Amino acid sequence: MASRMRFGGLSLESGLALHRAGKLREAAAIYGQVLQANPKHPDGLHLLGLVLHQLGDHLKADAFMSQAIRLNPSAPAYRNNHGMVFRALGMDAKAVASFRAALQLDPVNADALANLGGSLPWSSREQEARRSLRRACLLVPSHDEGLASLGAMERATGHLDRAMAAHRRALTVQPLMAARRLNVGSCLVESDRYGEAKGYLVQATLLDPALPEAWSDLGFLLMGRMQVVQAERCFRHALEIRPRHGPAWAGRAETAYVAGDALAAVQASQRAVELDPANPHLRLRLGMHRLATGDLERGWVDHDAMWRKPDAVKRIGAPPRWDGGSLEGKTLLVTADQGVGDELLFASCIPDAIRAAGRVVLECDPRLVDLFRRSFPEVFVHAYERGGTRIRPIQRYDWIPRELMPNRMIEAGAMMRWFRPTVASLDAAGTPWLTPDPVRVARMREALDQLGSGLKIGLSWRSMRLTETRNAHYPGLAPFEPLLRVPGVQFVCLQYGSDWEPELRATDAPVNVIPGLDTTADLDGVTALVAALDAVVCPSSTLGWVGAAVGTPVWLLYNTPMFLEFGTDRLPGFPTVRPYRKNQPEPWEPMLQRVATDLAGWAAQSPGAG
Repeated sequence: MASRMRFGGLSLESGLALHRAGKLREAAAIYGQVLQANPKHPDGLHLLGLVLHQLGDHLKADAFMSQAIRLNPSAPAYRNNHGMVFRALGMDAKAVASFRAALQLDPVNADALANLGGSLPWSSREQEARRSLRRACLLVPSHDEGLASLGAMERATGHLDRAMAAHRRALTVQPLMAARRLNVGSCLVESDRYGEAKGYLVQATLLDPALPEAWSDLGFLLMGRMQVVQAERCFRHALEIRPRHGPAWAGRAETAYVAGDALAAVQASQRAVELDPANPHLRLRLGMHRLATGDLERGWVDHDAMWRKPDAVKRIGAPPRWDGGSLEGKTLLVTADQGVGDELLFASCIPDAIRAAGRVVLECDPRLVDLFRRSFPEVFVHAYERGGTRIRPIQRYDWIPRELMPNRMIEAGAMMRWFRPTVASLDAAGTPWLTPDPVRVARMREALDQLGSGLKIGLSWRSMRLTETRNAHYPGLAPFEPLLRVPGVQFVCLQYGSDWEPELRATDAPVNVIPGLDTTADLDGVTALVAALDAVVCPSSTLGWVGAAVGTPVWLLYNTPMFLEFGTDRLPGFPTVRPYRKNQPEPWEPMLQRVATDLAGWAAQSPGAG
């Protein structure tokens, strides 16, 4: 963002006119003539450096701008534009210093404010960056680059609504700029507002067909709608434009994965990571793709990027992270950070942690405290104390008693790397790991007996969070219709979240509800009910891991490949889980018809069958 300046000499003005008209090489020639006449002309040196920067020759630009600043150190425009050169050279610290120097000379320089805000490390200097960008946009409400940078920063730090507002304002300033439409469309994709997003992304490709970001984001939109073939075409087109476009390689990894080719997904993910090695999301996806092929050793290492993502929990008062070394005589803190389903799943490693460490401190969702205390009596269990926001959570550890202060910490999901390094180790550890409340189990059995004869099968059909992307992994209630007609079965509702009761009433589905059980808040009660059931039929969700944890048969419905298969056609380490697999683009109905057939066979052979 070059600051506007007035120049006296006619030759310099003619060069500046060419410069403003976009005729960069012609302008460079004029500036060169000015410098032949006067090699110490500071404006000439600065402008030649600026045009060289815009032509991509940043090293020469640095040399000319450095000379200009030595001759006239008090020009804020020189400092600002020199900062842009440093940024192009990847010298971020020098860029920030240059923008700060420009603002010392001119505190209301909107360009320097916008550049500073766009160059600060957003993960650690978020508030300062936001102040700088907002001030630039207050000084110049139509500051297109400042608004775009503000939108990018808000999106990177998880504030999608604020990002959307900034990008929409930038679009009003530059309504025909493809990048501005792309930014709005990308935010809408991330918000799962695919119908609205598609128009913006298509418009971006029409305004600038050579913009690879528009094609790759359109590809991700189509992936979210399971239009895999069309998405693959978009990613390939983006790579034809720019072969080193990392997001398009990441997109090709996902199309390969959805198509069932985990090895091809690994290859494309590796390429994406090579192009953007500092991106933890790409590294995490590579880890999950590797795990799906059975490459546990490298897969778990890459999966560790989960805890380097911008939305990872910030931990205050936690000890150093465990690196797999000896824990003999030490106290290990096992932390919670993902959903309750993952806490239940990864709690299968707690017995290993108890054997490895002198003592274990376990933090968990408040709903799991009683269940975990009963299951792991040797462990000090405490509910997490979470602050911050959903997108920037903070957890503190001043609740740990002094005598139990831990020496090391590990995230619950990260224990798999150290305790489950092979499929054989997974299978060897495949035993129930949670202890339901025996009194409540007995009460649940009494409630189930009142339903009448037949198998008692727990049922859930969707996630608590409903988005277009997530819905691809959950069948909903309607496809269960063949299952619900199977004679000799009493179905029991395990669905959690909101609005599931109206679903049941609207369909008149024969699914029994246990009175007084809050399936969302009372996880100890849900665990007792699952332990009393003959089996659970559910998509990959919290209920599947509850069943596995107490040893109840689980008929798990899911899209393959899934990383927990670890290169097999089953779920190693979970012997009571019976997999029902399908490719992601396929409909749910054929799978559920198979489940209905299998359930009918089981019901016919059960005691008391007709």
